[in-house]
Amino acid sequence: MNTITIQATVNPRLLQKASRLFTGTMEGRIIEILQNARRADATEVQITNAENLITVRDNGRGIEEFKKLLDLGSSGWDDAIELSEDPAGVGLFSLAPRELTIRSQGSMLTIRGDGWTGTPVDIENDPIPNEGTELRFPDERWTPEQVSACAVFSGLRVVVDGEECPKLPFISDSAVHHPELGCRIEVCPYEKLNGWYARARREPFDSNNVFVNFHGQVVTFDYHPVGEHSLRYLVDLTGEPTGIRLMLPARTRLVENEAFEALKAALELEAYRFIENRGEHSLVYKEYLRAKELGITLPEAKPTYEIGLLKSDGMPDPVRVEAPKDYPLAQCYRFDSDHKKWEDNDATNIHLLAALGSFETPFVPVDVRSSYNGYSWANMPTVDDVKVIKKKTIHEDWLWSGTLVCVESITITVRTSDGRVFRSGVCMAVLPAKGKLQWADAIVYVTKEARQRLSASEVWYHLGGWNEDGDTFDTQERAFSEDLERFWADVIGPDEYLRQNIVKVLFDLPSKWKRVTITPDGAVDIQLKNGAHKRLQPPPAQNRSSP
Repeated sequence: MNTITIQATVNPRLLQKASRLFTGTMEGRIIEILQNARRADATEVQITNAENLITVRDNGRGIEEFKKLLDLGSSGWDDAIELSEDPAGVGLFSLAPRELTIRSQGSMLTIRGDGWTGTPVDIENDPIPNEGTELRFPDERWTPEQVSACAVFSGLRVVVDGEECPKLPFISDSAVHHPELGCRIEVCPYEKLNGWYARARREPFDSNNVFVNFHGQVVTFDYHPVGEHSLRYLVDLTGEPTGIRLMLPARTRLVENEAFEALKAALELEAYRFIENRGEHSLVYKEYLRAKELGITLPEAKPTYEIGLLKSDGMPDPVRVEAPKDYPLAQCYRFDSDHKKWEDNDATNIHLLAALGSFETPFVPVDVRSSYNGYSWANMPTVDDVKVIKKKTIHEDWLWSGTLVCVESITITVRTSDGRVFRSGVCMAVLPAKGKLQWADAIVYVTKEARQRLSASEVWYHLGGWNEDGDTFDTQERAFSEDLERFWADVIGPDEYLRQNIVKVLFDLPSKWKRVTITPDGAVDIQLKNGAHKRLQPPPAQNRSSP
């Protein structure tokens, strides 16, 4: 079999598409031009807007080989820049197909139309030689705000129409040098970043937390090597040889190569070093062990827990468990969902016992995530068993999205791993539905005491709470409160709700009334305490909506 060889080539037709491949955004054009100026050792760039023309002048060393300006893919930069920055050689093509005049070191040329796609362009002598390089081309106005976002971390002094752009260091002196990656890395809390970091990045995603500065061009990506998601990671390229590369042609993302993986490993190391220097943390136990693998010795995580076992994902809030001030965690009881096969409502009833019960010594259950197992402080007594006893149903009704039952008494008993028993009467508990109510998921039980002791919202929490697909929270809460008041009235008797509403209306009458009588025809007779009478007649039948 004959061997056939092939080799990579660039089709000339690619050049015909140059004006469409690299035009990009105004931000992209600003960045490319500032990058070229910096690579030419410029320290200052002057930008002016006049008559729809942009003029950019820098004080760099100028253009040594004009013939390479239109050599697509040939950057013309020396080996040091090639190794440290990997320039793509498409900088000027970001201005295609605009008419572009370039002046530098006594030479000048103007690229028009098909000059971008292969037609020869003449290089002429510049009658007014200038140092550095000058570019002039038509474009929308480059505002100081737009240029500043691209220039703030470039290290250049950039002036737009006489207004100097901010020039800030990307990292502080505390950043750690990683010469093998050609960068310096700094870890800092989110709140320490100023607004320029958000303006300079070229990705719209707010979740990205790693900022990589390619000499003024900032790209971002999302990476969380440790559980503290508020940390931000600043990576500043130093100009040393590096394998960290930008993806072409847009140059808004990093190439996921070996250097990228090495960068992530370095970010992880610096994250743990940052936490070590800070001296305290809330990392889960697995991350604590990972730090040891990296040669970093951290203290144990500070105790991380929540008092009580019920949480509010939105609204309303459950009844709270209150621990005595400065109550030690070692004397609390942990609810470990992996300890045994708990019923669905066991955690709820343990919480309600702690919140509503009375004890000689405090009963404080806490929720500690299993990911903290391994720390000494997480090894505390646990709740092992819970039982609820209720007696004699007084009244029950469907309320909101569940069944509410008033009973004579409720007792909750909890047994713990250290042999203690906590038992108390409470005014609310939640149990699975059984018997004739088995179609319901759970039933909320209350005693008459709950009317005075619990807010409507604390009962509402266990009966479905706020429905985000319905009315506003306040409207729904008000409607539930009215339904709950009807329920409590029905607990007293079948006509109690009617009586309460009548009395509520009578409160608007003069305070000196003695008796009020309502006749079947709708007339109201009011007898005052001084013996006088007042009669309120109904309007004529044709003016009444109901008899």
